[in-house]
Amino acid sequence: MVDIQFAESKSGKKTCIANGIRLHSAYDPVKEADRFVGTLAFDFNPTMVVITEPALSYCSQFLRKRFPKALLVAIRFTKHFDQYNYLWDKTFHCSQIHQILSIYGEDMVLSAGFISWQPSQQVFPDAHNQCWEMIKNLVQTSRDILGTRAYFSRRWFKNTLSFCYRIRNSHTIKKGTSTIVLAASGPSLESSLDAIGKNRGRFFLIALSSGLSPLLAAGIMPDLCISTDGGYWAKKHIMRCPTVLAVPAEAAIPGQCFEGAILPLKYGDGPEGELLDACGIPSHVAARNGTVSGTALELALSITSGPVFACGLDLCQHVGFQHCQPNQFEVSNLQLDRRLTPKETRLYPQQLPSKSLEIYAQWFQNQSQRFHQRFYRLATEDYSYSNRLGHIQDIDWKEFDTIISQWEKDLGCPPTHPEICREKIPGAVSRCKTLKEMLLKYKEQGLPDTWLAAILPAELALRNRSTDKGEIQGKIREKSSAFLEDMILYLDRMGEQDAL
Repeated sequence: MVDIQFAESKSGKKTCIANGIRLHSAYDPVKEADRFVGTLAFDFNPTMVVITEPALSYCSQFLRKRFPKALLVAIRFTKHFDQYNYLWDKTFHCSQIHQILSIYGEDMVLSAGFISWQPSQQVFPDAHNQCWEMIKNLVQTSRDILGTRAYFSRRWFKNTLSFCYRIRNSHTIKKGTSTIVLAASGPSLESSLDAIGKNRGRFFLIALSSGLSPLLAAGIMPDLCISTDGGYWAKKHIMRCPTVLAVPAEAAIPGQCFEGAILPLKYGDGPEGELLDACGIPSHVAARNGTVSGTALELALSITSGPVFACGLDLCQHVGFQHCQPNQFEVSNLQLDRRLTPKETRLYPQQLPSKSLEIYAQWFQNQSQRFHQRFYRLATEDYSYSNRLGHIQDIDWKEFDTIISQWEKDLGCPPTHPEICREKIPGAVSRCKTLKEMLLKYKEQGLPDTWLAAILPAELALRNRSTDKGEIQGKIREKSSAFLEDMILYLDRMGEQDAL
């Protein structure tokens, strides 16, 4: 237990002592804070400054003066100083550090300067050590994500060019008032398949890509399927997609899907949105997320004023299969099982704690205050989720019936499903010409930061941290020029293949 006592310093400003240790000067805490900020030495220009337990927060005014363009964030070890949170752009308590990544993204984390108000280390040693271990994990996770983006950037951009060139049957969607059910692929989906089938006419059904196979195997046709993964493996789930496919341009899509109905999604934070607009391809605004379930939820909430429910949104480990069966990954992996490498050996590692699932679950927990009034997690009454998603309620199908019956009653008229409409778009030859002209323009003029963040994320992060940007800027120009030249050749090859 920390005993904190407040008093007046010699300068007349408030000071405090915790367990006999001064958190601020007894003479002039403002001058002390000024000297502290003056000693800080970053070898880069931080876009965010994060300080651990600044107590009475005297240093905030000097940090803001020294780093006028930086976001100022404080991490609290105790609630005794919450009344001073208004002095910071954002505050977190120590247990909430993981939220920094989901709120600000890996680019901000990797361009942040982390500092400690040193007297707090002595007063709160356990909280300090735990906090800095979490900061270390936060930075490492951000590096991993940035590494993934850098590795796949070329593939994702090719996916975008291919999408803009090959799409034929483009659609848009109009907002409705009906209930929407999302079908994810967690094991709990299996318990709800019968109820989904029996109530099928009461809601608009969206299948996440990995949840499509279980629905089709149960004889249930979704109104929409959504896939967002840019990796080639994602194609397995949508090889046969008999319904409208909602995808961002950067997603991996099997060639045969371009023959079917497609609802283009646009994140609006990179080149894909600009390329879609330039090609005259209407799109629906979507929210980028580390997991397709997050993007699907945002999409569902945007296309109806009614309640949204999710089945199979387990986001935790299970004994045995981690996905509702049939699952296309399992169909492929089954072929590799042998006597010396049996299925049980393959499945066991999936039962161990997963960093990815933890991050996905944390995103829902962090956003739950925003979603919980209209979003519910759904399962049968005999199924109990082993985790909680913040303020989001876990309900069964009896409660589902009560909620949507009340919604329909309050609506005062029959609910309408979101309407999917086909759109006319320019021909492939015209779109190919537009794409090439854009690439040539940027090859000559240089790429904007929105494109660099998608194409050369590691180099852009390095430039943003650097105090001498000349050398890295030259490397960026060289790499981006070579990249665009490769993409122009890729477009030419696609055109030549179609001409054969």
